[in-house]
Amino acid sequence: MDMLSTAMNIFNGTYTDERGWKHYRVNGKSYDIRMHPMTLEWSCSCPAYKFGRGKACKHIKEIQNN
Repeated sequence: MDMLSTAMNIFNGTYTDERGWKHYRVNGKSYDIRMHPMTLEWSCSCPAYKFGRGKACKHIKEIQNN
């Protein structure tokens, strides 16, 4: 487990960066799922999101449903 994943587990599984993006992690995955609260824009670093031309992947849907 990398240091960022360890820190996210300590701080309730999320963190907010200096630009306002809220970052999430799905348990067992290293993908960076992020959401901007002002624009409600979601993104994920997984291949399905990148090749799906911005369609919500299963990782984004899992975070949204929690």
